[in-house]
Amino acid sequence: MRILSRFYAALLIGSVCLAQPPSPRPQTIWFCPTVPADWNNFSGSVDYLDLFNPSAPWTTASSHVQIFKMYTQMIVPSVPGSLSDSTLQQIFAFLDSHHIALAVEFGPLTPSVPPGCGMGEGFGGQTAIPIATRIQRLGGNLQYIALDEPFFFGSLYTGSNACNWTPQQVAVNALQNIAQIRAVFPNVIVGDIEPIPANIYSKDWLNQYAAWMDAWRAASGAPFSFFHFDVNWTVDWKPKVESVRQALAQRGIPFGMIYNGWQADSTDASWIDDSKSHFATWEAQGGTIPDHVIFQSWYANPRHVLPETDPTTFTYLIDSYFRQRTKLSLDVASSRASGSLVNSQGAPIASAPIALTAQATSGSGIVSNYVLSGSVPSSVTQAIIQICVNACGDVGTTDMNVYSFQYESSGAQSSLNFAKGITGWSVNGNGTAVVEPTSDANGKSVQISATTTQQTFINSVPIPVIAGSSYNLTIQARVSPSSFGSGHFALVFLGAAGIEISRAALEFSPTILDLGTTQTASDGTYRLSVTPLNLGGAQLRAAYSGAGTLWPAFASSLLDRSPSIPMNGIVNAADFKFEPLPPETWFTIFGQNLGSAAQWSSPNTFTLGGASVSVCGTPAAISYNSGPVFTNGATGWQMNALTPNAIAGQTTCAVVITVGGQASPTVTVNIGSGVMELFSFTSSAGSLPVITHANYSRVGPSSAGLVPAQPGEAVIAWGTGDCSTPAIMAGGEAATVLFAGRVDAGLCQFNFQVPSGSSGEEQLKISTSPSVYSLSVAPE
Repeated sequence: MRILSRFYAALLIGSVCLAQPPSPRPQTIWFCPTVPADWNNFSGSVDYLDLFNPSAPWTTASSHVQIFKMYTQMIVPSVPGSLSDSTLQQIFAFLDSHHIALAVEFGPLTPSVPPGCGMGEGFGGQTAIPIATRIQRLGGNLQYIALDEPFFFGSLYTGSNACNWTPQQVAVNALQNIAQIRAVFPNVIVGDIEPIPANIYSKDWLNQYAAWMDAWRAASGAPFSFFHFDVNWTVDWKPKVESVRQALAQRGIPFGMIYNGWQADSTDASWIDDSKSHFATWEAQGGTIPDHVIFQSWYANPRHVLPETDPTTFTYLIDSYFRQRTKLSLDVASSRASGSLVNSQGAPIASAPIALTAQATSGSGIVSNYVLSGSVPSSVTQAIIQICVNACGDVGTTDMNVYSFQYESSGAQSSLNFAKGITGWSVNGNGTAVVEPTSDANGKSVQISATTTQQTFINSVPIPVIAGSSYNLTIQARVSPSSFGSGHFALVFLGAAGIEISRAALEFSPTILDLGTTQTASDGTYRLSVTPLNLGGAQLRAAYSGAGTLWPAFASSLLDRSPSIPMNGIVNAADFKFEPLPPETWFTIFGQNLGSAAQWSSPNTFTLGGASVSVCGTPAAISYNSGPVFTNGATGWQMNALTPNAIAGQTTCAVVITVGGQASPTVTVNIGSGVMELFSFTSSAGSLPVITHANYSRVGPSSAGLVPAQPGEAVIAWGTGDCSTPAIMAGGEAATVLFAGRVDAGLCQFNFQVPSGSSGEEQLKISTSPSVYSLSVAPE
């Protein structure tokens, strides 16, 4: 038995707890346009088939694409409008000659009989054999299957003919049909697509997605090879995307973003611009660059894929993604904002327009005009205006006043207000949200307030709209910063029977104030005088809109310099999970204005970088303070601290950070016992637990340049939390625990013997950990 030396303990904590970002993996680029046909009401790119001509004008874009994805309906011969044999042969030959892999988006589920449940995109398993055999017969090589939202439609969906299957049932059903495809293409790679967020049918959708990922691995013997996000761009999507991305990272599954426009876009130009704004909003504003990028459409736009030199075509969108990246900085001092703009090589960008805006982060908000724009769907002649609070997917607190709505389009205008209180409006929901008429200097309004458990939606009478026309809906309202993410204003389009067929939505958020624009100098720097703002706390943002060869860039800075921690900003330092923290556990705090960069030199460090941390009023030791870290246009802080022993017996604790005498608002964390997590590290094989051989070298697969454990070998696992002797299972067999205990501050060591029957990638379960880990074992 080996006990960890103090030197190695410090080295391990430094290398694992600090959670430095992993090196990015090479990206995989997918392309999936659609062709007008009977099966999709002739929506799509009219020149789709021109892509596969030898001289097709997308040489640059095609060089970026590794995988070309087709829809099932294009291949199954019984589908009206499916492609001919000769056309498919031409497509397969083109892809092969350009070294582009073929993928198919496939609904893998078979409806149950009886009772006959099964509804939506996920159900198309009966096409498995027709797809595989036709591709093989025509000379194609199917290399990827992208499952078409099987869990959403097989488990979460609650409409007509819903199955409501467990994750395990969905996995078993899907794998039966995947097996038929693998009988023809045994090496086909399988990943999943699911909508993000999926809260239309389940408030617990995130945990259910995690259960789905684990059920698939258990049933198939391997994790998904990728997981692609079909994002609902009309809601507060970024935190939802990040939550699912973290769940995937913990399981070593690559994530992908489908970058597309929105269905309300009426022109190719607006669809392309919308798509570009989505990848810029995610990747240039702090989001992790996806492992997979998918350029896909199932809408009428864009109507052309070629040529790539035309700014309204699909292949142009691919080229625009590969523009040179840029980086923008922002510093705010007194009444002046300044910074610089450089390209990816650090060279300055001159004469670039920089726009500065501000958005309140505290206070009650100010009365402003919000504008929702778009195009009325075809065949729609009426709509209602709706204020939806905690009833349309998002949940939060609400504090707002709504004064009026002005709808304008060519041939249709409507004005609605609350001059007569709520007469003429219908107020629905569970009745607990406060909706009451009021009046102030800005006029008569309806005041709405709600906690996270209260909800309502307020509907207008139907108003006339002109099918296919462009419109502007102007909303005069006061929206407090605390209301962000708790709902939206919507224009709900109605069908002939008065049933909703679609909606356009504008999320609740405090108004964005325009502070002015300037240009960068020859050295890439800029500065702009800022009028003092009476907003309480405010977030300033500088933005560069990009150019034909340059990416957009963003930077932000808080005017409020007091320390703060977001509600979800305290996590276990081993794996960044939100879970109860036992005494003597390393935890990580993400927040703003948490002091300057520093690392501890002794275990008894309670102030680091000018910041101190208390848990239930007891000082916590701090090992690391990142100081301000600028990443993709945003500045953030990270601290690593140790829960004190004194919190034993507590169920919850208030965590407070104090910097320069200023204390942050408290954040409450759950305190528990019997919880332990292993530290992890990133390898080319994905995220792996820190398990070492007796010489402290890390255990892992040989494909990642590591040495697997041997059956019967005594290995060492490292974690943080409750260090009590656990029960350890490896590959379903009990492992003998040779030693368990805390060997340094917050550091658990478990020596155990790998069961002699273990081989390959075994599932490792530790009774004190809610996680399931992967243990690499050499074949006997």
